[in-house]
Amino acid sequence: MAILHIVLAKIDDSCLKESREDVYRQIHLLLDAIPVPKHDVRVGPPLNPSTTGGYDIMLAMTFDKPQDFNAYLVHPKHLQILKRYGPPVFKDMIAYQADGSAPKSKL
Repeated sequence: MAILHIVLAKIDDSCLKESREDVYRQIHLLLDAIPVPKHDVRVGPPLNPSTTGGYDIMLAMTFDKPQDFNAYLVHPKHLQILKRYGPPVFKDMIAYQADGSAPKSKL
């Protein structure tokens, strides 16, 4: 079973030391440095902020195996992301995992 991993968060701008664009770029660089098989890695803001309930950053990626996802969770670079950008910078964080091998809808 593949795992689709999605994280939504609200950014507290008063806690940022850099621009939001730099945050997106830094997170993507740290994710790229994690040597765990993953694909479709996306990090960024919503296209339409008025529909997100205040969540203003999204991270999504797919892992082919649960073992890869578990290795990602404990990797030092992932822990570095959490330490640097977790609370209080990212508040009201939601992490959601779903079956990434389920058929895609035809919207």
